[in-house]
Amino acid sequence: MEQEQDPQYCATWPTTVGAVCIVVGGLSLFGGCLAFTGMAEIEQLHTAIPFGEGELSEELAAKLKETEPAALVASIANLLHIVFSIVLVGSGMALLQRSTMARVTLLYWSLFYFLFTIASAWLNWAPRMELVSQNADVQGMFLAQLVISMPLYLALPVFLLIYLNLKQTRNEVANWR
Repeated sequence: MEQEQDPQYCATWPTTVGAVCIVVGGLSLFGGCLAFTGMAEIEQLHTAIPFGEGELSEELAAKLKETEPAALVASIANLLHIVFSIVLVGSGMALLQRSTMARVTLLYWSLFYFLFTIASAWLNWAPRMELVSQNADVQGMFLAQLVISMPLYLALPVFLLIYLNLKQTRNEVANWR
């Protein structure tokens, strides 16, 4: 009589999560490079609001320029964004290879990227709050940042912080050794 064998369990989450990290990291790297070369996020946000002229007026662009963070701060933030993107891609690749360090690296990435995203938004908008209260277009950009951009930026790190800390995930990663 033939003995029936149980199919060996092989988790697919490392492949799925690793691939998502690589794709999101690659797109983020592209966006970080665009920002570093001069395409401001504020201009991108203006296209997300469903009202206004669709393009920044010269007067509004001048006001936004006056209240923007220092160039050094923006450059450092853009460089950090690029570094975070590269780390995410590398960690995604390590997860595909089932490296035990991938989980720890992604947890640290998630925590620091979460804090970085909040700090970047604050640095970008704190000096512009008076302008937000005075101009409907700027208020729309601010709300687009809070309602559209921030949740998208924070979805992956929050998911990773939760999922990679689940007991089942921790136990599985421990078996990779």
